[in-house]
Amino acid sequence: MPITIPARSSIFCPRIVGPDACGPVDPSYIRVANQTGGQPMFLQPSEAAKAFHFVRESTRNNMGTVFWATGTFDGKLQIFEIPVDSVTQRITFSFSADTKGSKLTLTQPSGGIIVEATESTEITDLNCGRIVTLSAPEAGLWRAAVTGSGRFWLQAQAQSDIYFITAEFVRRGGRPAHEGLFKIAGQPLAGIPATLRVSLSAKEAKSTAFRLVSERGDTIQEVRMHADSSDREFLEFLGTLELPKDSFRVAVAGRDTKGRAYQRFFPTLFHAETVEVLPEHIVDELTAGSTTQVTFALRNIGPSGAFRITLTDAHQFVRQVIPQELTLGTGESGSVRVQIIVPAGTVPGLGDDIVVVATSTEGPSASNSSVVHFSVTASSPVQSPR
Repeated sequence: MPITIPARSSIFCPRIVGPDACGPVDPSYIRVANQTGGQPMFLQPSEAAKAFHFVRESTRNNMGTVFWATGTFDGKLQIFEIPVDSVTQRITFSFSADTKGSKLTLTQPSGGIIVEATESTEITDLNCGRIVTLSAPEAGLWRAAVTGSGRFWLQAQAQSDIYFITAEFVRRGGRPAHEGLFKIAGQPLAGIPATLRVSLSAKEAKSTAFRLVSERGDTIQEVRMHADSSDREFLEFLGTLELPKDSFRVAVAGRDTKGRAYQRFFPTLFHAETVEVLPEHIVDELTAGSTTQVTFALRNIGPSGAFRITLTDAHQFVRQVIPQELTLGTGESGSVRVQIIVPAGTVPGLGDDIVVVATSTEGPSASNSSVVHFSVTASSPVQSPR
């Protein structure tokens, strides 16, 4: 069985495989790792303890993703250049592949190749990957060369005072006189300008330039952002952009306070969608012993088609979803009604997340989701007649 170990913003997905093998693995684990900026690992039973090198480094404070890439080997040496800044305290390069015999070679900016462990270098070689951690790494442009066959993943994570706090798409909303920018539900819509909000710990950053990058780490497009605050420990940026047709991550690069180049990737993988799921008239609190109906609106801006509605909640308070499938033409909207029953005696303060997903059942693939959270309150005591 696959083992999943959460490690902050990444998802670590080792798979216990047969001798000298690097797979197969459940595709859902690969998909989740790719979408969250995680690292799939393919382990022999004897390697499980060794791989905690990666988990230990991923869970340090102030960790940021410097680089993330996945790709397919094409028979040629593939080289990735990764800038390491002067404020990085530690950095971990992690490499994995789904085929045995794949290899990672790291070259320092000064030209030396990382070959063996030292007091400042920890190396863990795996049957299907390699993990290298350096303390006080040399600042400059590192070269990661990978060879092999099949598919590979390459990641660099740094402990540093420059890191993403969040990157999210937002829209204006709220009650009159209380309007503001709020995080959207699910993925942004295709063909419509999107507003991106970024929070960055940038006290040690002298300059910032944003861009969108592909799953292979290549630049897709530059993004113009303007600072929306002056607190450099929690520096906020806003920008409006046209979304690319391919999946992307948000990246920032620039110079640190000592003039060295830095780079950070936000781990979440975004993509433009043609269906939207929005909560309507949602309450924040539900009373124990109550029955409540909430509504979600679906909007289709893609080709006409049917959408299957799936819904989950941790405490199984949802009892009915109507309809479970909805057919919408281009530009059409529809509603989904959800009945929620909170049993009497439910502990006050208990929280629950309801996740609604709409997925196309025909034509081009389309899927989007919405998450709402509510808390349970105590039922009102019955007043005795006087």
